[in-house]
Amino acid sequence: MEDWLNAYYMEMDPLKRQQLLLENTKETKDGQDGLLRQLWEARYGKGKPRKDDFVGYLMNLRYIAESGKMDPGGRKKKLAVNAILGLGLYEFTQKTENEQTVILSELENTCRKYIDISSQGRGFTSVIFGMGQLSDESIAGKIADEISRFAFDAPYILRMTREFEPLQRAAAEVFREVYPNREHYLRKR
Repeated sequence: MEDWLNAYYMEMDPLKRQQLLLENTKETKDGQDGLLRQLWEARYGKGKPRKDDFVGYLMNLRYIAESGKMDPGGRKKKLAVNAILGLGLYEFTQKTENEQTVILSELENTCRKYIDISSQGRGFTSVIFGMGQLSDESIAGKIADEISRFAFDAPYILRMTREFEPLQRAAAEVFREVYPNREHYLRKR
């Protein structure tokens, strides 16, 4: 992978990511430019980035896992289908290897952003109402629990593990990268 792409996927700030994308898209391989722009627009919208829809999809999946197995009216299935379409996971196995790599890299960046948001949040890292900080080991366990909910529990509850396999792979890889030797904290199904 090219140097700028590595920097692009490691960057958390949407404005810096947009700048990297605009400056370097002409240097990409065939077809990759269009997919990068398409994923950018799906994630942040056109123009100046406002909100991260990919992190929103992860939050929806977490909601699905935390709200039990009952799904009257199919609301959870609809949220899951929106996540599959929005994250670019629809017919993932039929995409080219290059497209799969780009989508996986974007999913890894999304999971990295989710971990970054969680680990920086005072309410997430404190014991009681912001009083007292959790240890690094406790934070790793709490983040592993969050990742397990959206990446493994929600797809299992919905019986859609095959559709979410790329997200599961990306989430496990990022957790392994951020918290080495703690992958056993993840509850894989």
